[in-house]
Order: sequence, then C-alpha cells, then structure tokens
Amino acid sequence: MSERSALGTSDHLSVADERQPRRLHFCTDGQGPLTVLFEAGLGKSRSTWALVQPRVAAFARTVVYDRAGLGRSDATDAPRTFEALLRDHLRVLDTVVAGPCVLVGHSYGGPIARRAAAERPDKVVGIVLVDEVSEAAGADLLRRAMGGAGVLYGAQVWLARVGLLGQALRRTYFRALQGTALCEVVAESGRVGAARAVRSEWQNMIAGMRALEATGPHVPDIPLTEITSRRSSTPEQFDRDFIFQSHKATVDAVTDGRHVSSQSRDHYIQLAEPELVAAEIERTCERLRIRYSA
Repeated sequence: MSERSALGTSDHLSVADERQPRRLHFCTDGQGPLTVLFEAGLGKSRSTWALVQPRVAAFARTVVYDRAGLGRSDATDAPRTFEALLRDHLRVLDTVVAGPCVLVGHSYGGPIARRAAAERPDKVVGIVLVDEVSEAAGADLLRRAMGGAGVLYGAQVWLARVGLLGQALRRTYFRALQGTALCEVVAESGRVGAARAVRSEWQNMIAGMRALEATGPHVPDIPLTEITSRRSSTPEQFDRDFIFQSHKATVDAVTDGRHVSSQSRDHYIQLAEPELVAAEIERTCERLRIRYSA
C-alpha cells in the first residue's frame, strides 16, 4: 500500500548519477489532462504548498516534491547549486509527469521553473510564478536585500541541534498550517540535516543568480503569470520596488503574460492567500484545458 502525506500519495524516484545513490520524494493527487508541478522556494519542502495543492487537486493532477535533504528526500553532500536544484526538478518532471504540464514556482523556485520550461518546451505549457526571486532584479541587489540570510540559516542549524527549530518554524513560516500538514513540516524541517540543506542552498544562491543574470533573461514565451506581494501601495513605491519591476519585466517579455498583486505584504503568498494562488493556477489551466483535453 502506498504511503500517504497531507499532500497526496507518496512515492520516491532514484537518483544514482551523483556522489551517492539517493531518493527524491514526491506526492501526487488529483487527475486531469494537465499536471501542475510545484517548486518551492529556497530551503522549503513540499509543505510550503499545503494550502494550495489540495485546491488545485480538485481540477488538475498535482505533483509536489522535496529537494535533496528536505522533507522526505535523502540528503546529498554535493553543493546545492542552482544547476543541482534544476537537475532534481527535471528528474521529477521527466519521470513523474507524462503529459502537458503547468509549472508553479515560489521565490527561488521561480527561476528553476522558468529554466525547466525552456529545457522541456515539449512538455511545459504554462507557468505561474509566486513572488519569485528573478535574475531580472540583479544578483547584487538581491544579495544586499538578503544580507541577513546567512546569519538566519546558520542560526537554524544551531536551533535544529538543540531541538528548537521545528517549533520556531511552527510559529513563523508555517503558522497558517494545521493538522497533519503542520505536524509533517515541523518534524521534517526541524531536523539538523534539513537545516544544513537549507544553508547549502543559500550559500550557492547568489552565485546561481549571477550566472542566470549573465546568461539571461530566461523567459520562455509561453502563458506566464507573475503574482507579486503587495510591498508597495503608491505608484512611486512601485517604481522603487525592484522585485515588482523584475516581475513586470518578465511579464512584458512574453506574448501571453499576466501580472497580479496579492492583498498582503507576505512573501509566502501561497500560505497567506492560498485562494489567490489556486485561482491563478486554475485560470491558467482552464485556458489550456480545451487544447490538451482531446
């Protein structure tokens, strides 16, 4: 009998071409001609989608997964570079998704989704980006804006060692979750191994963004939606919001682009306003449904 998670039926795929054999954990739920594959932000597991994925599973097949060392996926001692994260994403896309697919990426998962769409144009037919961190914003600006992240992720390793990280995550990132989903993320993300994986992703992030900036922009011309956190309230503030402007530039670069804002300032829009994210995914899927239902 298949194992269950709060986000569907659990399974694993094997990865054998790196420093050691390991398994990537994923969950599937729902059904339909389109599959929606979710990519979490930096250092986050499948559980970041716990409020959105059930809504999407009502109208599409869904796939969520855990990157190496996070959630229920095995750890690896290989550095968690952007290219390493992209390879894991493509492994899931190639193995678990058979038909046309819409990719959904949050934060650092945004450029992973965009690059994956460019790598698999025969399979990816749409993208929804949730307050993504984009190379269009500039790697140096992102580095300065995230100046305290190194201390934060180092502190999380220490908190995990003394058994306090799970409860800290419960009160911060995942305070909107309840029940099984909350229990899973507290237990899985509170481990020392998970905290180390998060720190490794951060340590390699800016180098990855610099490489994307030097070779980009990486914006496949397919239906694309950007959902931006409402950090600004006036036109002047929007003009100074380099994250907002990077999202606008990405939407302007495609033939069929849509740019919407959340009501809150929360970066984790999928946890603060899951109904908004699910509605935008459904809008994308509905526009594509007739084309791929035959």
